[in-house]
Amino acid sequence: METLGEFSLAVDDVVVYASHGVGRVAIRRQESVVVEFATGGLSVTLPIDRAAECIRPVSTEAEIAGIAQTLGGAESPVEANWQRRLKAARAKVAGGDAVGLAEVIRDASRRGERAIARSEPGKISLSERQLYLKARQLLADEIGAARGVDPALADEWIGDQIAVNADQERLPELRDQTRTAQSFEVMVESSGNRARRRRH
Repeated sequence: METLGEFSLAVDDVVVYASHGVGRVAIRRQESVVVEFATGGLSVTLPIDRAAECIRPVSTEAEIAGIAQTLGGAESPVEANWQRRLKAARAKVAGGDAVGLAEVIRDASRRGERAIARSEPGKISLSERQLYLKARQLLADEIGAARGVDPALADEWIGDQIAVNADQERLPELRDQTRTAQSFEVMVESSGNRARRRRH
């Protein structure tokens, strides 16, 4: 069996093929490999050299931990030009790298949260939302395959990582609100003391 680094592409290996997502090696020939995908009954035949460039194994648990950090990390610097932002997101989805998919999901989620908070639903374009949904589907499928769970459960896990980060991002705001409320109470109490002293 010819190996491609540590990745052998053996029959029945579960693999990821760029934006096509999770598939299974159905046929392995000396010069080519056939990958089948559950969704839509699609299959692709690739020369070995091409397969080495665009097919990878599903993420390991260590890599999934990194994906969780990405989902729970700070949003990428916002590109003001929506066309450049869309182009960057489209490239990440087309590449199918798990961390890149997580970045698309995280950044779109953060922009969506801000848009809802400000009652500005137009902040997320239809194209960006479609890319977000595609990235989320691809990532859920991969995590599901890696962990042997239903993609729906994997999608819930993705949502949990985003929600945890959203809560953490709101903590500084809550602390600021608490400090403001405490300062206000001190001011009110001081004013009341001065008023009592004047009456005496």
